[in-house]
Amino acid sequence: MLTRAQLRHALQEADSLLEELGVDQESPIDVFDIVDQLGLWLVFNPLKNLLGAAVPTGDGGIMLTTERGVGVQRYTAAHEIGHWILDYGQPTFDTEDDIYRPAADRELLAQVFASQLLMPPPLVFSVCARYGVRSSQTALPQSVYLVARDIGSSYEAAARQLANLDIISSARRDELLRVEPAAIKADLSLGHRPSGAVDVWPVGLDSLGAILNVTEGDEVVVLLPENRTTGYRWLTDDDLRRRAQRTRNAPPELDPSANAVPAQRDWTPRRRALESVKTVDKALARVPGNTGVIRVLPPTTPAAPSSGAPEFGHRLTVVDDRFKASRTPMPAAQRRTARRAIAHNTARVPDEPTPPATIAGTGTRLLALRSAGEGREAFQAVYSSTYDPHAPATDTYSLEVDITPGPAVLRRREYLAIDLDDGEQDGGHSD
Repeated sequence: MLTRAQLRHALQEADSLLEELGVDQESPIDVFDIVDQLGLWLVFNPLKNLLGAAVPTGDGGIMLTTERGVGVQRYTAAHEIGHWILDYGQPTFDTEDDIYRPAADRELLAQVFASQLLMPPPLVFSVCARYGVRSSQTALPQSVYLVARDIGSSYEAAARQLANLDIISSARRDELLRVEPAAIKADLSLGHRPSGAVDVWPVGLDSLGAILNVTEGDEVVVLLPENRTTGYRWLTDDDLRRRAQRTRNAPPELDPSANAVPAQRDWTPRRRALESVKTVDKALARVPGNTGVIRVLPPTTPAAPSSGAPEFGHRLTVVDDRFKASRTPMPAAQRRTARRAIAHNTARVPDEPTPPATIAGTGTRLLALRSAGEGREAFQAVYSSTYDPHAPATDTYSLEVDITPGPAVLRRREYLAIDLDDGEQDGGHSD
């Protein structure tokens, strides 16, 4: 059973390390830089049953798995630093339960140390204020995920730290932990599910002209309002190229020698007879699955990503492109009536209410961009006619994405650079 003095000691050791290294506690903590400043080796390997390990042999070092996302890697690294400082040279090999649901006292102390090191209170309160997380009532799963993403931690670790700092209750923490991060990402992205354990960055018009800093593999989900009834849409460079290939036929010229048909001044449109309504009903009845009150339709599933998805430069690739209507779903009992209203326009069926027939409306254009490589990439879309290749753009949306490789790639580069430097020095001596 841990005492208050032991828990206080773990917190103080984390605070002392941040103070000693001069780390800004209001900005995201670079835990891998802390590993370097401690003089420890850092190795990434595809560990199957472990999240990390601390090995005191030789100069000492930390090993992390490549099988999990960057947020989990950062938090595991902080946990292993805790073992290195608190356990005085004892080796440790940590599973997921050891990191997030510790039973042993030494694992619990390392968890307390890791939370304080990676998520110090000034940083947590600052990011929580950004997303309006002030209490259990305002700590929605989506907001807590965004807090964890911006801090650089995992969703589970962030939820636990919010409870440690009394921002939320332990009951609310348990509720948050029952929500899967994958479901939260899909909800933030209006149904789009990213591939793999990556972060999502939903952006809209409020991010116009911004610069996003993401890790390679993360997905930027652009959400733009769009009214397709106007014939205008947000067009990417690939859309504009397809539109430019369209041809417009000029209307036929009128023959001035032809006799014009005189207009009938007293003509008024006639309402369709009931017989035409019955004709429409018979036609609808012949449609498969449309004989009952509710038409049986195949389930709607998101379209699979096209293999020929357009690319923006070499670093952003469209992996999902869809339109989500903003109208509310129509009750099942009214769907057949709505189809009938669309089919025969002004005709009405006696004693049957006809709901307004919504053919199209305002919605959201969703473009999911998968990041790859390294460097800065620009994304741009213009709001213009889908069909007229000569139509001007009425609005422009632009965004810049700065992509950084994952920590495993950066670490390999550093070790390769050390090897190359040693090789050059050896070559110089041999001469």
